[in-house]
Amino acid sequence: MSQSSILDRLSALDTNTVSDALDFLGLKGATYGLRPLWDCPKIVGRASTVKVGPKTDTAPTTHLLTPVIDAVTTDDRVLVISGGIDGISCWGDIVANASKQKRIRGTVIDGMSRDIDGSREVGYPVYGRGVTMISARNRLVQVDSGTPLQVRGFTVHQDDYVIADRCGTVFVPAQRIEDVLEFGERIDRRQARMVEAVRAGQPVSEVMHDKQFEAIRENAPLSTVLPVAPASKRNPKQARPEDQELVALFADSDTPGVSDALDKLGIPGQAFGIMPLTDYKKVTVGPAFTVRYVPASDPPGSVGDFIDEVAIGDVVVIDNGGRTDCTVWGDIMTQYAGLRDIAGTVIDGVCRDVNRAIDDDYPLFTAGRWMRTGKDRVQVGGVNESIGIGKVRVNPRDIVVADANGVVIVPRDRAREVADVARKIEKSEAGIRELIASGATIAGAREKLGYHTLQRKG
Repeated sequence: MSQSSILDRLSALDTNTVSDALDFLGLKGATYGLRPLWDCPKIVGRASTVKVGPKTDTAPTTHLLTPVIDAVTTDDRVLVISGGIDGISCWGDIVANASKQKRIRGTVIDGMSRDIDGSREVGYPVYGRGVTMISARNRLVQVDSGTPLQVRGFTVHQDDYVIADRCGTVFVPAQRIEDVLEFGERIDRRQARMVEAVRAGQPVSEVMHDKQFEAIRENAPLSTVLPVAPASKRNPKQARPEDQELVALFADSDTPGVSDALDKLGIPGQAFGIMPLTDYKKVTVGPAFTVRYVPASDPPGSVGDFIDEVAIGDVVVIDNGGRTDCTVWGDIMTQYAGLRDIAGTVIDGVCRDVNRAIDDDYPLFTAGRWMRTGKDRVQVGGVNESIGIGKVRVNPRDIVVADANGVVIVPRDRAREVADVARKIEKSEAGIRELIASGATIAGAREKLGYHTLQRKG
């Protein structure tokens, strides 16, 4: 098979599907923590490996990476750099421009980049641990190239295949690429049928049953494994009147205001490290439907059947113990939740298939994103019980308020009190904004409306 054909087939998949294919084949290659450093497109190509390390002498050296960039003669390359040090850049806008000119497809760094706006301006994709402003000059040097190297605990060889998108970065051993593509395409077709079944109203507990995943391994005919039974798309689980009343109390609030109210009342409720998938313009409010995940047993148990029990307007709140090595939410769950008018999902853990959630504008708040499935790694341990999210205790039917700033949990039995205090705080802050817009000093406006005591406990 030609290289262009292989790359075209790999480009038709995403990291979630490729990660699943690696799982089915018992292969490693899915890495965590190498994310897009700007809103860059997916990259697919073959690895040109580069190892960097600390500079240990004062002798002048060639700028790291430049010999590798200059040596590229084909248009299928992805630079894969290991040995980066936190806080020190091993990539910048000049090498991004040079790589763009050489038709290099992108760069994956087990390290950091600077001048990221320069890479964005020329449309050059960069994936890595994060960004910094500190130069590599006199700090890092190129140690080797074209040899095997370690990236997030996985050995990447020269000419291995690379795919990276919003969910992260996956490496595929060159000698197994055809096996991975075959399984990936099989998974992709099966997942498409599963989404069709969800859209048709079939219960997700049937759609995501283990037999569907085993059918991928066995390559069973689609029609014999996944019949799409006609069913109503409408969620039969209606919101309860008291839930609707409590949710309405926070209709005009946001998480900063509610957080301030919680502080004033001495109530812990801010979910640390749980952040929005994107900068949502609206506030998500709903009663918590709590789910607790545990490590998978043998044989493994259910991963997603609970969602059939979630009512309209609920927020699914999942405690996966903060695990970032496997996901508990993907595109089928997003699709089904949207069809059933579920308000959103909060996860102390990671999600995947983020493009689907972003395109559908489905609110997701998580500790991160990664493409590796939770199947056979975790299972549901309990629902509608007390759980922990971002160092906060969440009880069933507590009120969840989430927006672009993060997530807060309001104890159900204190919801009216918290909402009342939040309104008073927000009214005072609105008054301060009006005063400074009219020419008052910020010190004067704050003193007049008691800003310094707004959040103070007591």
